[in-house]
Amino acid sequence: MTMSDLSATGAKPQRVRVFSQSVAMAFEVNLDKSRSADNSAFVTETEKYYLSLQFAPPSDNREYGWNSEGSILMKLSQNEAMALASVFLRIKPTLKFEKRKTTHRTHQAYKNINIGPNDRGGLLVSASIVPVKMGTFKPLNYNLPVTQMDCVSTGLFLLGFLTLKMPWVSSESIITALRLSESKSGQ
Repeated sequence: MTMSDLSATGAKPQRVRVFSQSVAMAFEVNLDKSRSADNSAFVTETEKYYLSLQFAPPSDNREYGWNSEGSILMKLSQNEAMALASVFLRIKPTLKFEKRKTTHRTHQAYKNINIGPNDRGGLLVSASIVPVKMGTFKPLNYNLPVTQMDCVSTGLFLLGFLTLKMPWVSSESIITALRLSESKSGQ
């Protein structure tokens, strides 16, 4: 089943979530609604999809505030999705996105993500948002320990997204390319 089949049938969005007591993280495949009517020869169906990453603080009744003031939402590029897949599949040991300029609830801000090993065998994901002009809103910072099995499921989800975006490339070829890229950057 393709993403267009899922969209046409009204199925639930494709996402993976990781939870802790202090924060939750979600990767979700989204359809760019501004491009959905674009049927030009230069825009393929797969180009209309993008990946978002969201962090949400806990709220009442064992729920998370996905739409709260304290949530962080990032639209990811394909290169960022590849880098994240590489770290969650444990091809690359660490990853940093620093001072990525964006908006947070209509305010100019920097969004940062730092992923590295934790002492329990998984990964520690740190996400923060800092206002460009101090005083416009309170900076947010979240730390999420990710277990080894959550790393695997998240990495496979990201790999699935990459195969959606590049249907002519097999998942084995993507993993091989990520490994080669990491071996070249380590030299």
